[in-house]
Amino acid sequence: MRVLKISALLTCAIAGAIAATTQDKLTIVVFDNAGVSRDTLFSAAKEGRHAFHDAGVETEWVLCSPTQPCSVPERFAQLRILPRPLKTTPVSPTGMAATMCTTLDLCTGSYVFYDRVLQFADDASAPPNLTLAYVMVHEVGHLLGLGHKPGSIMTASFTYRDLRKAATGWLCFADGDARDLRAAAARWRSANNARHIKLTTSRGEVAE
Repeated sequence: MRVLKISALLTCAIAGAIAATTQDKLTIVVFDNAGVSRDTLFSAAKEGRHAFHDAGVETEWVLCSPTQPCSVPERFAQLRILPRPLKTTPVSPTGMAATMCTTLDLCTGSYVFYDRVLQFADDASAPPNLTLAYVMVHEVGHLLGLGHKPGSIMTASFTYRDLRKAATGWLCFADGDARDLRAAAARWRSANNARHIKLTTSRGEVAE
């Protein structure tokens, strides 16, 4: 099992290894409005940082809650964890998250629905922190312009098999997506528009 784990990590890290390592970090600010336990949130953020690192994108995760205000940088990618989907959010019955974009292909942030994350984790017999991590990473992928791609973090719909792959280090960004992530992160860091991310491709207003 240990050999498989190491092999998996090396496979996912190939794309990141060929990228330049001297780059500014992409800041991801997580606003926790669902009362997620700090241990779960910290663990999920750590897992998310590893997933992006393997794709060659360094990230810094800032965790905020209504009871513990935090300082955020001028420019960041925004994730908001909600207890459940908003009635005004057009999301599928099984969708665990949604990324909101305008008609100008500008994405302002993503929403993760914690009740559905917990339900899926329970159904898949997976740790909640692992499930939350990959849902958040998936949505930040949308924020940076990625669409769905089977067999990777950007799969259209997670299954219990995907989470088993994640637990052993086999679930990562596809090679092409990793390259696009690095380019999108570089463009975003140099953009003038502080809190919006310009997408490279046109798509609908909501991406799950």
